[in-house]
Amino acid sequence: MRVEEEYLKQYETAEKLVAEGNYQEAVEHYYMAIEINPEFRDAYISLANLYLKLGKPRKVKSVVKRMLRRIEDEETLYLASVLLYQVGDFKGAKRLIEKIMKTRDAPEYWIVLGNIYFGMENYERAEECYDKALNMDPKNEEAWNNKGFLYFTQGKFENALYCYERAIDINPSYRQAWYNKGYTYHAMGNLSKAIYNYWMALRIDSNDEVAWNNMGNALYNLGKYMESIPYFMKSVKINSNYEIAWNNIGNALDRMGMHQFSIPFHEKALSINPKFDYAWHAKGHALCELGRYEEALEFLERAIELNPEYGETWYWRGFALYNLERYEEAIESLKRATEVDDTLIKAWELIGDIYALLDYDVESWRYYNEALKRGNSEDKARIYIKMGRYQEALDYVDEETRAYILLKLGKYEDILKIESREEGLRYIRCLALEALGRYQDALREIDGLKGERYEKERSFLNYLLGNGEMKSLNDWDMEYIIRIGNILLEKEEYERAIDIFSNIKTKEAYYFLGEAYLSLGENKKGLKYLEISAGMGFDLAIEKLKEVKKLEEVPFKQEKD
Repeated sequence: MRVEEEYLKQYETAEKLVAEGNYQEAVEHYYMAIEINPEFRDAYISLANLYLKLGKPRKVKSVVKRMLRRIEDEETLYLASVLLYQVGDFKGAKRLIEKIMKTRDAPEYWIVLGNIYFGMENYERAEECYDKALNMDPKNEEAWNNKGFLYFTQGKFENALYCYERAIDINPSYRQAWYNKGYTYHAMGNLSKAIYNYWMALRIDSNDEVAWNNMGNALYNLGKYMESIPYFMKSVKINSNYEIAWNNIGNALDRMGMHQFSIPFHEKALSINPKFDYAWHAKGHALCELGRYEEALEFLERAIELNPEYGETWYWRGFALYNLERYEEAIESLKRATEVDDTLIKAWELIGDIYALLDYDVESWRYYNEALKRGNSEDKARIYIKMGRYQEALDYVDEETRAYILLKLGKYEDILKIESREEGLRYIRCLALEALGRYQDALREIDGLKGERYEKERSFLNYLLGNGEMKSLNDWDMEYIIRIGNILLEKEEYERAIDIFSNIKTKEAYYFLGEAYLSLGENKKGLKYLEISAGMGFDLAIEKLKEVKKLEEVPFKQEKD
């Protein structure tokens, strides 16, 4: 076999192996072709591009260096410059392209030089180079596209879109311009247009895993989590080592509450790239949602090691520690979250929740107020309600929440003026009618509503109407126990309250026993039961003791439920 036939045979075998995904064998055959013909440029370039695909920049530079020792014509210098630019060797790439430009000017050389300046973040010089290329060739779609991406990087989205459109006008089959146009719309939040442009790019080249992934991302950001998954799956089918898409499948499942099923996808991403910080975070978050807090901490802390500047990770670490009742550590982690991301409302709010739990009211309100400064209407409504500032919450709520707040404020007649027949509002109207003593009307209000909550409410109202018998308070939720106690005290049925609440031993029952005995003038017994309830952490009992005994300090809380 002639030498020419041998090195071409080795080269063709390598190309076939690359197409089949047998990269290591392909490398060997490329080197065989080069050994046979050290001036075979195509083999050097293909080998360098394979190393580029495999993420081995040092190998790319080594192949380029070896090639330039044997070949130094204009085309070789140009291709070598592009390769060095792609691996981030901007100095070496610039030296080569400028060497060519000393003897010949061409638009493609200005484009490469512009790309190099772009990589060096010298955006002014980069734009000058792209403009030079366009002055020489106004219909150069690559120059328009690259200039567009330069504008995108600077946040000049409208200018970027104009450049991409010029590139597409020149060449409607220019996939990269369609893709970049979609990416720009994505960044602008115009997801529908982003999807259209991604799709146009994929019609030209359906083997672009990044475009499939970004199509999925756009649908995900529209809240179409189930619909996003096939696009992520298409991405990993094209490139099974694309860890971002694997992790995104897990993220979509997490959003649908399918945390148990999401974990294998996060793990797959980590098996490909053990330093993928967001995958560590995502698995930690999923474990938190599953209540597996100790396990979650391992993954969240690893994510923080890799990227300590992601506020969400610090938040979920704090959330896990909070649920493990490690409150001081939780507060420390949540405060770090707010330092990293000042807009993370849920971190400010959870710090407030923890301080409230620990009875540090001043600190609690401080952090709730920080959350209020940053929150939207829904956030403000929720936080005002937590703070008991119901009147202020009214400015930020929907009708159902408004009705709930009016219930808390005791404005029962105002609730009855709300005309909506939504299920939640009917239930709140029922509670308002009950508070007004209109039990029969309350029963009619929830007539026909199905569900355990409504069945319990109907049984309770029938009990109040004398149509049912309460065998044991243990059969009732704590909410109903408190409501029964309040009704009995309001009706001054103290003996009946004592008879009912003597049968159970909860902090609520002890409180109502104390109130009943005090109302009957049996102060010693009354104080005894109030002290038991206060010792168990029931706030109403603590406040009553302060009132009765005129204490300056709140009694020590022995237990928290």
